[in-house]
Amino acid sequence: MADLKVRFCGIDFKNPILAASAEPTLSARNMREVIQTGAGGLVAKTVTDSEALRRLTKRSKFRYLDEAHQICRGKVPRLFTFYGRTGLAEEPPEEWMKELKEAQALALRHDCVLIGSVAGTTTESWVSLSKMIEDTGIKLIELNFGCPHPSEMKGTPTGMLVGQNREVASEITHRVTQSVQIPVIIKLTPQVADVVEMARAVQTAGASAVTIINRFVGFCLDIETGKPYIDGWAGVGGPWVKPLTLRWVSKIYTTLDLPITGTNGAYDWKDAVEFLMSGATLVQFCSVVMLKGYAYLRRLVRDLDDFLTRKGYGSVQEIIGIAARAAMTYEEMEALPREYARIDQERCTQCRRCLRSCFYHAIEVKDHTVRVNENCRGCGLCTCVCPVPGAIQLHTATLLT
Repeated sequence: MADLKVRFCGIDFKNPILAASAEPTLSARNMREVIQTGAGGLVAKTVTDSEALRRLTKRSKFRYLDEAHQICRGKVPRLFTFYGRTGLAEEPPEEWMKELKEAQALALRHDCVLIGSVAGTTTESWVSLSKMIEDTGIKLIELNFGCPHPSEMKGTPTGMLVGQNREVASEITHRVTQSVQIPVIIKLTPQVADVVEMARAVQTAGASAVTIINRFVGFCLDIETGKPYIDGWAGVGGPWVKPLTLRWVSKIYTTLDLPITGTNGAYDWKDAVEFLMSGATLVQFCSVVMLKGYAYLRRLVRDLDDFLTRKGYGSVQEIIGIAARAAMTYEEMEALPREYARIDQERCTQCRRCLRSCFYHAIEVKDHTVRVNENCRGCGLCTCVCPVPGAIQLHTATLLT
């Protein structure tokens, strides 16, 4: 067995698998279910002083969409799109603190880290709500600067509306971090020009870490009825978004000395490994837990352990950031040796699919044989469309057909 323990913002987690702030952490009862799976931690549903966002949760709407963006009926594919609209914690702040205290007591008994989540409508409410969470005994707070729905709601200056404004985000971060003694994590929105710069801004303002990244706002529809699913705009996420999330995780990891918890795009243990190798210390799961249930978190922990053991890693700490550190800049890539495609004529079936996909005119037919000419760039597209394993391979050598 590998050592799954990680340290994040001075807090020890028994493993890096977390449940994100969402319906699975909607109540003390739901949080109990997470805690009992053996997950390393969880982020509670976001507390707010916005009545509009509390009401929105009572009218939550969700759909799993397939690769054609049609509503799933029974079978949900691996690369689903999660299209949904929900709000924040339904209870008023005073009532929600009772839920948090109950969940926190159980979390402590199970060596599980409960993280509080906040979204205010004014700077003062961000501060006061954060203080209320600190008073429950919780050791970490996540400020939700990424909730997608306020961008479509009138009079609700919270969520991604905060995360898109560097000055406002910095001011709130500064005020909160000056008002509480526990570490503050900022959950950022992807809907900005440069997430790294937003992370830098909140770090300068006092943030101890960032959560990368919340959902986009999207629009999905049924062409047969001419109407949008669930009546209109909604948050969009799911496994398909993982490469976009990992871009920002890896960029922040290699640019800023700032701990990262990653979310939006994680589906299974392999995705957890990718998040960790990209630079995240913790990985939050949401839509897949809503699809497969709480027990899936236990499976994620087990499968992550199995992978690390199989690969000979002594601890999860060994893989954090290794892929991000191995990534090259475009300038460094220019120094790499040229690659060329080589066709194994014994394996080639003459299907000619590679011809259709070569836009450099580097593949041609001569004497009824598919060959590579001097135009080859070594792009690798032909190796992907070829149906015969090994029939086309890239080589760092002189051009060989």
